Amino acid sequence: MKKKLNIWIFLGIIFIIFNLSAATELLSLLMSIRIRTFVSVVSYKMVLNLLRIFGFVISFFLTSRCIKNKKYILGFLLLYVFAFVFPYLINNERGIAWMRENNTIMLHSVYTLMVVFVDSCYAIMLYLGYDWFNKQKRTQELEKKNLQSELSMLKNQINPHFLFNTLNNIDSLIKKNPDCASQSIVELSDMMRYMIYETNVEKIPLKKELEYIDNYMALQKLQYFNDDLVEYTITGNPENIEVAPMLFIPFIENAFKHCTNKETKHAIRFSFLLDTEKICFEATNIADKTQSISKDKTSGIGLDTVKRRLEILYPKKYFLEIQEKNDLFCVSLMIKIND
Repeated sequence: MKKKLNIWIFLGIIFIIFNLSAATELLSLLMSIRIRTFVSVVSYKMVLNLLRIFGFVISFFLTSRCIKNKKYILGFLLLYVFAFVFPYLINNERGIAWMRENNTIMLHSVYTLMVVFVDSCYAIMLYLGYDWFNKQKRTQELEKKNLQSELSMLKNQINPHFLFNTLNNIDSLIKKNPDCASQSIVELSDMMRYMIYETNVEKIPLKKELEYIDNYMALQKLQYFNDDLVEYTITGNPENIEVAPMLFIPFIENAFKHCTNKETKHAIRFSFLLDTEKICFEATNIADKTQSISKDKTSGIGLDTVKRRLEILYPKKYFLEIQEKNDLFCVSLMIKIND
């Protein structure tokens, strides 16, 4: 209903513009034509402008129908034929005397056809632009919904391999280190609560995202005997900064999963550089191509999905570089958070 109302408001504005144009033409005619022909000329100009408005509106709606059904092209042909014969239809005993006296009926027929054709072209271009804009808007909305669905799948389907390993590690800690086991349970609970309940918005405070990353890394470390496996630094203040949820965790998850030597000190490195204008994130892990690693088929959001999210949520506001060099897998991401 709202869409139809906007169309009619637009057509009303076009009607006013055409009539203002007609009024200007009439004022010029007052200065240039004889009084005895004034009424005839005014009548023709007014009727011609009504015909132009009629042709514009008809062309606009015919274009919308032609996209679905080509047979409506016949409507344009009928409109142009009507425009051409229009001066003949009004050329009768009570019609426009000055046109008949000067024997310019054919000339006015051609002129009327050209005017209606040009207005028709404007209407066609207007509708095509209007239709393109709506399609782009629907496409973006659909892409956002698809990405939101993928994010929901991640939240509702934690990587089973990671979850089972974490529970097994916590179970082994219950007797050896009850306090550490209790803390791990709290961290896992916080992660699940965050994923399920707190990421149902377009943006969240960066501080909460960093807390989730801290919990994730703490639980990952339970699987390995290397206390110095990860080097993690944050430079800057995360307060008053908001980002899209679950934006960095795929890179962090990927680094843990594909690191080929987890016994080396600082085999995995993460860093955040924060300021009021941008967020810079880097992730690096050892990735020796000669060594094979077991890959879990039930991973979370893939890197391709992250790229699509960035393109939609931060269009022309991010820089992402992923490369492999010197047996290292490196990710560099920069996001502008303010225009």
